[in-house]
Parts: sequence; structure tokens; C-alpha cells
Amino acid sequence: MSATVTAGGPSVYALAAGSDIGGELYERELVRRLPGHGVRVVIGMPAGHGLEPLPGLRPVILPRPSGLHWTWAPLVFVPWTLALVLGGRADVLRAPSVRYTGPSLLAVRALCGRRRAPVAIHHHHFEPRWRGLEAWILRRADVVLTVSEHSRAELVSAGVDPARITIAYNGIDGPADADPAPPQTWPADGLRLLHLGRLEDRKRPELAVRTLAALHRAGHRASLVLAGEGPARDGLQATAAELGVGDRVRLLGRVSDARKWSLYDGAQLLLFGSTIEGFGLVVAEAQSRGLPAVAARGTATAEALRDGETGLLADPTPEAFAAAAIELLDPSRRARMGGSAREFAARFTWDACAAGVAGALRAAAGAR
Repeated sequence: MSATVTAGGPSVYALAAGSDIGGELYERELVRRLPGHGVRVVIGMPAGHGLEPLPGLRPVILPRPSGLHWTWAPLVFVPWTLALVLGGRADVLRAPSVRYTGPSLLAVRALCGRRRAPVAIHHHHFEPRWRGLEAWILRRADVVLTVSEHSRAELVSAGVDPARITIAYNGIDGPADADPAPPQTWPADGLRLLHLGRLEDRKRPELAVRTLAALHRAGHRASLVLAGEGPARDGLQATAAELGVGDRVRLLGRVSDARKWSLYDGAQLLLFGSTIEGFGLVVAEAQSRGLPAVAARGTATAEALRDGETGLLADPTPEAFAAAAIELLDPSRRARMGGSAREFAARFTWDACAAGVAGALRAAAGAR
């Protein structure tokens, strides 16, 4: 390995363990491992970020108002990052967020010159509302780091130079053993369904509730646990009551990392209806625990399972999801899928992710 390079830049993430936000989990696991692949990391972070200093990793408190909107972020991020570059403390600038940190780093590169400060931006998926702006930012990056072939295809269709894109799949870092959540965690008998993730429209938790209702109407016993917090919580409770399955739905709120893994181990089927994903980390985590999944067809999540072998892809409608769940009512079929899922998920490691990202950062620094 050649000499260590330093990647610097501001971050908007709080990286304490147990976050239910996929971008925070990705960033936390990535920056902890980059030093092992020859990349020293300097991050300007908000107070209370929750990330402990490690060899080769230095979080720096970057004073800024709480709730800073992305449109005002350059007022704080540009001066700090400019000082970082002019002080010779960064070989390459790294943006964990397209809108929040990307524009600031592009501005610093313009002030310093491309050879002095190449910019690498992480991209998971486009936010529909800001797709045009995010594409404009990403087209101007020296390196775009993404997490799936699906996401790469979206970038290319948005005009990003394919030669500048590097794919590094997300990893999985679960415990070797966990105490499975007991069956009584689920509020009723029958198939134990799980939805895990932020309770927001983008993640489509309502699809899980409506799938349960469709199973109930078809005469199949099941109950659903939703783990996660978010603005859709009250609406989900109301929807479950309206559909006549209020007593078969339990909302746990935000759960600890240990509880998350125990839920994977105690559930019998994961429902994942999100159609806006860069990868589908929840599905990959479930696969690593031998938990079959029903996930939305036509999304990046297709790369986190093997359709028909480790789980099923279905159109994101209650009827299609329920039909897929009915196919997996047979315990022996779920068991076969679970064994295949564990084998399939073994390819997703955070160390491999960090190695791919580090290679792209080192190449960008060496090409200055």
C-alpha cells in the first residue's frame, strides 16, 4: 500500500450507534474502517456527534446552529473546509451528503483549483424533489461513490460520467449470536411479519399494514411488528384500526441495535416496500440472519436478495405483497430460503465497502 492520504470534509450526521437512518449507519461504519485501508479521515461534525476518535480518524467539532438548513450550510462549511485545504490537511475532499456538503466542497475546489482539492461525493439515491439539483452537483464531482448497480444506472441517466463512478456495496455487521425476540413480541398468532425502518412515507410502512389486512381478508393468520420512529406513526395506527387489524399491529418505536437483531431473528418474514433506496440495507441485514424478505420490485433492493431463492420481489401493492407472503407460509420453504439468504448475504461486508471507497479516494488524491 502506498502512503496514507487524508480525506477531509464536513458532515451533517450524528454517528452514535443505534441510528435508524441508513445514511448515518453507512457513514459511521465506513469512516471507522477507512484508516485500515490507507485513508486518514478528518470530519467537521456537530457537537454530540457520538463518534469516538480512533487511530486515523479525527472528528472535529464544527460550531453551527442546530437544525442548519442545507441552503445555508456553505456559510459554515466553506470557511472551515477552505482552511483545511489551504493548511495542507486534506488531499481529497469527501462529501457524505450531496446537498448538505457537496456545494460547499465544490466551492472550495473552485477557490483552490481542482488539482489541489479533488471532490468525492457519496450518493445513495436521488430525492425526487431535488433530483435536478442533486444531479447538477454530482456531475461536477471528481468522484461519485455509490452503493449499487441500480444507483449507478440512475447516475448515468442523470448525466454523470460513468468513469467517475465507483460502486461499493453496503456492509453488514451483526452479532454472531442474538436472543431471538420471543413470539409474544408479536401481538397475535400466525405468521410473524416485520417492518423495520423510519416510519415515513418514503419507506412505505403503510404497505406493510395493508399487506397484513389483505392476508387477514384472505383467511391467513398473521401479525405485524413495526420497529422505527417517524411522522407516519399516528397514521399507521389509524389505518390499522380502519382495516380491522389494529389488534394485530404493534409499533415498537425506535429500537436499540441489539433489539433490531433480535427482531430479525424472531420474525418469520420481512416486508420492505420502499421504492426509493440506494441499496436496501434492511433487506441485506435480514438476509444475513436467515430471514426471507418480500421487497418491492424494480428497485435497488433487488441487489440485496436473490429473487425466488432468498426472498421474493413483488409489485409494491398490498395484493402483490400478500400473494408473495402466502407463497412463504410453508415453514419448510422459508427455512430453505433462510439458509440460502445467509450464504448470499456473506458477500456484504463493511471492510469490502471501505476498501472500495478507499481505492477511489486514493486514486483521486493521486491524480491531482
